[in-house]
Amino acid sequence: MVKGIYHSAAGMLARQRHLEIVANNLANANTAGFRQENICFRETLNSSLAPSNPVTGGEKFVDVESTGDRLGRQGTLSPTGNPLDVAIVGEGWFVVETANGPAYTRDGRFSLNAEGELVTLTGYRVQTVGGTLMLPDGQAHFTTDGSLVVKSPGESPEQVLDRLRVVYFEDPSALRHTSDGLYVSGHEPVELTEPRLQPGYMEESNVNVVAEMVKMIEINQYYDASARALQTQDATLGKAVNEVGKA
Repeated sequence: MVKGIYHSAAGMLARQRHLEIVANNLANANTAGFRQENICFRETLNSSLAPSNPVTGGEKFVDVESTGDRLGRQGTLSPTGNPLDVAIVGEGWFVVETANGPAYTRDGRFSLNAEGELVTLTGYRVQTVGGTLMLPDGQAHFTTDGSLVVKSPGESPEQVLDRLRVVYFEDPSALRHTSDGLYVSGHEPVELTEPRLQPGYMEESNVNVVAEMVKMIEINQYYDASARALQTQDATLGKAVNEVGKA
């Protein structure tokens, strides 16, 4: 009976974590470049609840194994008309500079700050192969390989200044979404030497809102079922202790 209580509680904790992830997906359904996060469940031996307890030791419980499947399907590419906007086709992440080190994004809606540096909408400097780029006066646009081309005023020909730095991760589950819409990872990225980009476009979130809403309803039903099972087992255990023990 005590084992059943532990099993129900473990199931509730796993479903609560699942619900948090689905809620975060829905909250970012309109965030450009956001990649839906998925979750995996696994059986795990009880090692934290009571490893030496003969009642619970050696039992298997439901646990969250991974919460970082960031591959998924490509988000819809939408034209923006901005020559400094660019979307990644297929795998890859742009690299930006933050106060805490490099971070990663698929939101390629870029602009220029007051110093002429290429930055994200939130003001983070975008890294290029050569470092940080400062644009001279003139008309600038990207090419499909991420090269930034500028045509200065006058009759001068176009000039390739640099190329956007695009990377990928062998283990995408290591990426963690932050509050400012970027991703961070404790793993070193791999340089993508031949990225495929779509200039003048942005990538929308790949979250399927309807599917996530259905998933949320199912999770709540599973959670409620586990909660009712736990309450029933607790009541039965209470009777066994308070009534059967007196007989």
